[in-house]
Amino acid sequence: MNSIKHNLNFSEKDPSIKGFQEVVFSVSNLDGYVDFFTRVCGWALVSRDKSSNSLSHLWHLDPSVEIEEALVQNSGDHEGFVRLVRFKNVEQRQIRSAAHIWDTGGIIDINMRTPDIASFYRELENEGWNGISEPKRYTFHIYDVSEVLMRGPDGVIIAFMQRFKPPLVDFDHMKKTSRAFNSSVVVRDMEATRDFFINKLGFALFFETPGLDRATGHNVIGIPPNVNHEITVPIDIVRPDINNFGSIEYMHTNELAGKDCSNLAKPPNLGILMYRFPVRDANAYAATLVKRGLELNSEVQEITIPPYGNLKVFSVRSPDGVWIEFIELIS
Repeated sequence: MNSIKHNLNFSEKDPSIKGFQEVVFSVSNLDGYVDFFTRVCGWALVSRDKSSNSLSHLWHLDPSVEIEEALVQNSGDHEGFVRLVRFKNVEQRQIRSAAHIWDTGGIIDINMRTPDIASFYRELENEGWNGISEPKRYTFHIYDVSEVLMRGPDGVIIAFMQRFKPPLVDFDHMKKTSRAFNSSVVVRDMEATRDFFINKLGFALFFETPGLDRATGHNVIGIPPNVNHEITVPIDIVRPDINNFGSIEYMHTNELAGKDCSNLAKPPNLGILMYRFPVRDANAYAATLVKRGLELNSEVQEITIPPYGNLKVFSVRSPDGVWIEFIELIS
């Protein structure tokens, strides 16, 4: 079972939680997405299996629901995987159907790096993926980057980014694209979200900006260019361990009010479904979260998840419905 490199093992020096091991997509065409990640993104198929009934219990689904899943990874990396799941015998909706970036609820995107964003953008268009806007080069903090958000089937958005300065570190395995290293959500209340991630989950604040002084014109998130300068977008980036990748970037568009998709951000609905973070001791961490005032979405339970083996898993949900699972390897 444990034939691949992963980030589920803990040494004495490791933090009690690590950056996300994988992000789970719920998709309508499993073969299509496996092809996209392997052929277009240059990743590898790790495993493909029919899920056990225990996963339906974890996800609050009827036992009659069948789940097939495939795990893909950027070869050589041990984190930032994507798990693709296909539900059968159940009605589904898109989590963020017809949503703009400023609509709240659920997960907007995952971030992957690419060494040549201009040519890869055209390749993605030829594959049927559509940009929220065209690639935009910009600077934030010490970083000089170009980024584009691409929407594909089932409402899934992947943000592809090319770094110009400073040089990338720890992305040696990138060919056409890198592992998933970050993910974005838009929230209704920055303070409530900050309390959830930092005070409740115990994540560390890696980066923050009040989102002021935005220029008129073309921008990554598709705000109309003529009013972009009138919009403020505060952003926090948090990580379980400040030295690791696998971060969550949450933001709020102060002057733009949209719909809320939180009630749809759960299995079996379609789109980016959830995060899975490795944890040293699932029972202890779950008990800590309850003491801090969080209600568990799923209690700790043992499940076999290929290709890792036997895991202890439990879940919580953010104030905007983001489903987060914490997984402990026990075999």
